[in-house]
Amino acid sequence: MTGTALEAMALALLEQELKGSRYHKDYCRTLRKAARGFLEWVAARGGMGGIRRKDVAAYQAVLGAGANAYTGKPHAPSTIKHRYEAVKKVCSLLYRAGALEENPAHGLELALPGDRRAFKRRPLSREEITAFLESIPAGDSRGLRNRAFFELIYSSGLRMSEAVRLTIGAVNFEQRELAVRGKYDRERVVPLSDVARDFLLRHVGGRKDAADGYVFPGNAAGKPVRRTSMSRVFRELLRRCGIDKPELCTHSIRHSTATHLLDNGAGVRQVQELLGHRSIESTVLYTHVQAEGLARIYRRFHPREHELFEMMDGEYTKRLEGILKDRHGRQLTGEMLPRRKKEVEGR
Repeated sequence: MTGTALEAMALALLEQELKGSRYHKDYCRTLRKAARGFLEWVAARGGMGGIRRKDVAAYQAVLGAGANAYTGKPHAPSTIKHRYEAVKKVCSLLYRAGALEENPAHGLELALPGDRRAFKRRPLSREEITAFLESIPAGDSRGLRNRAFFELIYSSGLRMSEAVRLTIGAVNFEQRELAVRGKYDRERVVPLSDVARDFLLRHVGGRKDAADGYVFPGNAAGKPVRRTSMSRVFRELLRRCGIDKPELCTHSIRHSTATHLLDNGAGVRQVQELLGHRSIESTVLYTHVQAEGLARIYRRFHPREHELFEMMDGEYTKRLEGILKDRHGRQLTGEMLPRRKKEVEGR
């Protein structure tokens, strides 16, 4: 089979697979694009006569070295995983169809690149989310839309894609509930806060009875606002209130909802239902923020930790240096003070 025929066969098989699935159209689009990118890359290497294991391994390195076209930052591990999913599907479909003698991706684990904690998303603190939301001017239609949009995400823990696709008919303003269609076309009903409800009502205005209309319409008729547009708005608003940091993104608001609920005693199962996670393991990841906060509190207040951490501040050190003089009035420069510092730093 020629390389061109194999590529066409792979794309046709993928399309057939997606039609029979319950994947959301955005995820299907991502898989199609990623599959085409992989197939074109293999063809450029002259390997489309048959995809081999070494091709898949080499493409892993290509994915890991990729960067966002707009920001120039390395791709997040989740982005790499999604694109590699398309590679695995292509290899599996061609193998099952008999076009490949073996599945070259079988048993080949994705090797993610090294430390990317500098770009790891984090939630906003309660002080940061309050400052962010309160800084959004709602005096005109654009500002009111922005305030309603981000209040909604924080109130109900929505994904960006869920918020932009929300229709007016899916909002029960009286009961303060939303019917949300999430990943893989799964539906869930989530609560809506008083504040978010009030801003949504003001934003929707006279369109309240237009059940099929989008809560946040875009510039094109019959289309919702674009996620990229709201991401740019988010970044602009962060800059205005002085908390524009690389680890913050629109998804950080959803992280904030989960983290603040858990901090206030909500159960992991309840947070899982709110966020629409298929697996509870996805929700448990949010508890790492709680662990970090607990560690800080422990160091500050535990009797075995508190004394050393609090004593060795700058003012105390200056006083100590003034006391530790020899009988001739000279500053001691022996090993005692440095050793004490090292002991404290080691703890």
